[in-house]
Formats: sequence, structure tokens, C-alpha cells
Amino acid sequence: MFKWNPRVHFYLRLGALIILSLFLLLDLIMAIYYPQPKFAHLGYSERISNYYSFFTTQTNYIVALYFFLYLFESKFKNTKPHYVIQLAVTTYITITMLVFWVGIVGQKNQAAQYRPYHWVATVILHLVMPVIMITSYVLTAGDHYYHYEEHHKKYLWLIMLYMVAYLIIILIRGTYRHLDGKDPRILFPYFFLNYFKLGGDFMVATALVVICVVSVSLQYFYIFINNLLYFRYYRNKNVKIVSIQYVMKTNKFTIIGFIIGIIVLVFNIIIDIIVLDRAIIYDNFFPQQSSNIESMIRYDFIEYYNIDSRVLIAFICIAIFALIGFIFCFIFALKGKIGARLAGALLMITLMFFTWIWIIGPVFCLTVGLILFNGREKITEITLVEAHNLRWLKKAAKAQKKVKK
Repeated sequence: MFKWNPRVHFYLRLGALIILSLFLLLDLIMAIYYPQPKFAHLGYSERISNYYSFFTTQTNYIVALYFFLYLFESKFKNTKPHYVIQLAVTTYITITMLVFWVGIVGQKNQAAQYRPYHWVATVILHLVMPVIMITSYVLTAGDHYYHYEEHHKKYLWLIMLYMVAYLIIILIRGTYRHLDGKDPRILFPYFFLNYFKLGGDFMVATALVVICVVSVSLQYFYIFINNLLYFRYYRNKNVKIVSIQYVMKTNKFTIIGFIIGIIVLVFNIIIDIIVLDRAIIYDNFFPQQSSNIESMIRYDFIEYYNIDSRVLIAFICIAIFALIGFIFCFIFALKGKIGARLAGALLMITLMFFTWIWIIGPVFCLTVGLILFNGREKITEITLVEAHNLRWLKKAAKAQKKVKK
């Protein structure tokens, strides 16, 4: 039987990921300089914003990030990302594939927007990448039995959080664009989210229900596959499934990541406010053809990127809510909640698409996201009886403190 040399295997996988990263970069460049006809009249900044508003773009970036994380954890730590991360990424990219091939590809005039490159990119982003991720899931799942009860109590809603946040932000963004008089064809990245057209309310409600049902169903389907693989791998080993509860403490690496994240978010809000101030001044004075050369240079980047002040206000609101949510994640992460750490990481990854105003903002967000994804909790396994006794001891300690007071 042929065996890979571990070093060769690592570099082959790394090379494949570098090629994938270069393709995603090329796709961004093509979206900026050679967009589809309906996006050709947009400014460069709006083309970037439009490109990253697509769920397809975001989920493919998440898949690439997951594979990088998996590669380096398996190489240097002999582990792999938490199963919940694997489940979430597989669910997201599967939804990308299903929504496109079932609901979008047959849309009227959709094919007319595609040049040869767009067809190649579409097949890669909507078929090749999802199939690779699903295949990876099937080949690497099954190490542990995953309880359905544990999932719907903890992680079901955490995985849904990203999709809910995406839909809310996209609907708010589309509303702003409608009020700004933008082209009705490009208010929303997907036609079924456009509630301004006739019958749009019903269509949006139907789409949200269908996507919600599909996303929940996919999670439990993939958990079923994981458990099926588990029993297949260990059926002859007499492995007894024992209900275990974990007592976890957050390590310093995770705490540092959260502190850096808070600093980045605060700095991002300050930058957005400064740029908003300049944009408002630009809107008020430059229509009058000001001859002040110094001012022209000062606001040149605003004119070049065609930044709208209402977009900046929306970015500031998103940043403030993100900061509040991130602080809550930090508080719960300090208590050893693994879901809070993952939520904080996903939040920072999502904010990559709203911090590009200060150019290196996405780099900081990605770095913090990687730190949090790579964080660990100190885990102590105890039986349910011991867990019950531990809770009783904690309650008794609290009662004693109250008596002393």
C-alpha cells in the first residue's frame, strides 16, 4: 500500500491552499476591474462592498480559513479544529451550493451576466469547493460520538448566529441602498431578499423559512453521518458511550486574543467616526468647487473610493453592536464556555468585511479570529454524578458567603 511521506503531504496540501488563496484574490480583482455588466457602473469601493456582500464569497473564505487552520493544527499540534467548527463550515458551504444550483442558476437573465471567467469561477465557488469540504468532512469525521441533545442545547443556535447576522446586515444594507436611489437590480446580493418589489415580502419570508429549515436539517444530517462513521470505526472495539461533562478554564492565549479584539474594534469605531467626519465635510463643501488644494488632497481618498456617509454610519452602528457582542463573548469565555470563544472568533471573521476602510482592518480581524479559533480550554472530564456534586458544592459555597455578609 502506498504511503505519503508526511512532509511531502504537508507541502502538497499547503501548495493547494496557496493556489486556492490566489484564486480568491484573482476573483476579487476580477470583481473590481472586470465586473458583471450590471455592476459595471459602480465605483471601486462599492464593487468591493458588493463582492463581499455575497454569502458565496464569505463562505468560500471561511472554507479556505478552515483548511489553513486544519493543516497547521494537524502539523504542529497533531490535532484538528473543534468538531463544531467543522460542522458549521460544512453547513455554510452546503447551503451556498444548494441555494445557487436550486434557486439562482435558473434566474432570468442570469446567464447573460456571465463571461467565460465568471462561469469558471461559479463552478469552482458553488460546486468544487462545497464538494471538497463535504468530502473532507466525511473523511475526517467520526472520531467522537456527538450527542444530539448537546447540540440543540448549545451549538445549534451558535451555528445559526452567523447566518442570522448575515441576513440582518444584508437587509439593512439593501434598505439603505434603496433609500439612496441605487439601481433596483443590485439592492440585494440575492433576488429573493428584495422585499421592495411586488410580492417581495412574501418571497423574503418564504426564503428565510426555507433556508432556516434547510440549515437546521443539514446540521442534524451531518451529525447523523458523524455518528454513523463513529459506530462503523469502533463497532468491534466495545466502546461504551458514557455521558461526560466538562469543567473548562480559559487559557491565557484566548484571553490575549479577546483583549486584542476589543482594542481592534474600538480603534475601528474611532477610524470610522474620523472618516465619517471627513465625508460629511466633503459632501458639504466640495460640491461648491472649493479651490483649497490642501483640502482637495485631504479628501481625495473619499472621492476616489466614492464613500457614502450613510454607509459609514451603518458601519459605525455595526461596529458598536459588534463590540458589545464581543465583550459578552469575552465574559462567557472567561467562564470556560467554548461556544463563547467560537462566537467571538466568528464575529471577528465576519467583521473582516466591514473594516476595509482602514485597509489593514481585515488583517487584524482575521488575526484575532485565528487566535480565538486556536485558543484552548483546560478540560477536566467528570461524570454526571461528579458534576452534580460539584454544582451542589458551588451552591453551598455561595450560601456560606451570603451568611457571612
